[in-house]
Amino acid sequence: MEYKLLKETDTTKEIEISVPRGEFDKLIHEETESVRKDLTIDGFRKGRVPRTLIRSKYANSLKAQAMDKLVRQTYLSVIRDKAWQVAGQAEIRNIEDADPIRITLFIEVIPEFTVDNYLNIEVYKEAASPDDFLLQQGINALREQHATISVVDRPAVVDDLVTMDMEIKEKGKSRKESDQIVRIGDRSLPDELNRELVGMKAAAGKEVKIGETVYTLSVKKIEEKILPEVNDEFASKLGLNDAEELRKKILESVKKQEEKRIEDNVKESISEVLLERIKFKVPESIINKEYEKILRDYGIPDSESNKERFLAVAEKRVRFNLIMSKITEKEKLQVGEPEIMDVVAKMGIKLNDQNRNDVIEYIGSLLNREKTLDFLYKNAKISEKSRILTPKEVADDTHTVRHRANRSG
Repeated sequence: MEYKLLKETDTTKEIEISVPRGEFDKLIHEETESVRKDLTIDGFRKGRVPRTLIRSKYANSLKAQAMDKLVRQTYLSVIRDKAWQVAGQAEIRNIEDADPIRITLFIEVIPEFTVDNYLNIEVYKEAASPDDFLLQQGINALREQHATISVVDRPAVVDDLVTMDMEIKEKGKSRKESDQIVRIGDRSLPDELNRELVGMKAAAGKEVKIGETVYTLSVKKIEEKILPEVNDEFASKLGLNDAEELRKKILESVKKQEEKRIEDNVKESISEVLLERIKFKVPESIINKEYEKILRDYGIPDSESNKERFLAVAEKRVRFNLIMSKITEKEKLQVGEPEIMDVVAKMGIKLNDQNRNDVIEYIGSLLNREKTLDFLYKNAKISEKSRILTPKEVADDTHTVRHRANRSG
């Protein structure tokens, strides 16, 4: 076998492989023998059908299978010889059935790139928010979690939940939406609609014109959200002694969440530094695959506007994952199968012959990336940047300099 590069870029290779006709004939013979041992035809015992009859009767099938095997074998041989990391399936551009047989393949590859200068990355981290602020945020979230909804017989006010039918007319077209539930003050609603909903009562109707769009509203029900008071009784319902113990538990939880948020932001900054420092061209097929995943995750269609929004995001994600994989390999940070299987068990994933390899590879890649990011975080130079003070803190502050950076790691 011989091969030559016809065209190449950093991410694409077009090659022509030349194989003596005799090699192809050998593969046809192997396929014939494979078929012959299990084949039964009237007048012949199993395994005794003449080869000439098999080749005559199944010529096209034997040739196709032999050619498929020839392409696969020669392709893999070239990949090993060139040490290419392929990015997807090879595309057969042409097969010349002659002597020698010539096969033209188009291959996308991940380009060679080096990772260095990834230790001691200098980044800033935020100072944690004050305990009293975090505590109030935690209390608010807990009250929302345990809120109750009650129907009211009064005009609607901000934060009420309104159930209504709505007809929307625009550009000569009309559509109806039934039993829509909206919260008055929700920023996803037009401001004019929020204002018009205030003061409406159940069974009332209204027509609202916003620009060229006309909304016909028919209110069915108004409900208010009732938030519980954080007192000893509420704490008791949650299995705690009193409100003081509840506040302590909330503060412990929200402080851990704040630490995690700040750490995640630092890791995001480290990621951006790596993407800025390590640049290389990414194969289009991998970018497109990641782009399609983004569309599926968001439940949105392919369109020119979405390509403009998300193709660049897809490229960055793919490039970052390749960078992380290279660092993982260089620093020997790969997780072992026991760690992977532990996560699989905790997630309750059932493995079988069909999904086992894919699941292990996917979970392993996530764990490798997480472990490598932790490694980069621990080896970064992190400076703490002061928060922007709240008006109350400004009033109480006696420092002359409020913004300063302190080296913390």
